[in-house]
Amino acid sequence: MLAVLAAMMMFQINAPVARPTPVDDEANCPAVPVEANALREWEDFEFSTDISGSPMWYADRGCYRRAAQASREYLTRGPLLGIRESAISHLHMARYLAFAGDEVGAAQALAGARRSDQRTGTEIPLDWNAYVEGLYGFLVKDRALLETRLARLQASANQGDRYNGANLSWLSRCFERSYMEAQTEAVCAVEPSHP
Repeated sequence: MLAVLAAMMMFQINAPVARPTPVDDEANCPAVPVEANALREWEDFEFSTDISGSPMWYADRGCYRRAAQASREYLTRGPLLGIRESAISHLHMARYLAFAGDEVGAAQALAGARRSDQRTGTEIPLDWNAYVEGLYGFLVKDRALLETRLARLQASANQGDRYNGANLSWLSRCFERSYMEAQTEAVCAVEPSHP
């Protein structure tokens, strides 16, 4: 379980890296296998990069819109999810849409990513909602929201919060750029020097 959570966290916070250019053609982005996906266990569906039809499988190919579609269909037709699983799926769906260039759609998807439940002892300690709200601030270009949530994560003693704070700092440094650029441009990841 912790391995899956670590993988999930790494997807959330990956340092700016080369990401596939968004594509929307059938040759690279086959139709979402809606019925087959609906039968899959959540962890297998959400985190698999090897099985075609998984959101991460699509994202690895630059098929971000298909990845978001797979997530949306699973949330609608798959097994009923708990608050934690639903929040993670909504966050990932929002990121897929943002990578595709649909930041308005991403902000709407992100609205379902906040958590109202209590964290369990088996989860990596994270201020999940601060991260989600900061990401939302970037998507809707609310710098004050982004900066306050970034400050909260940077002040946290939890390593996971510091990782997510680093991600928000890239978005802060490249606030006027697209989400894709803020996550992939090297200039966005360069920490400012402190005298």
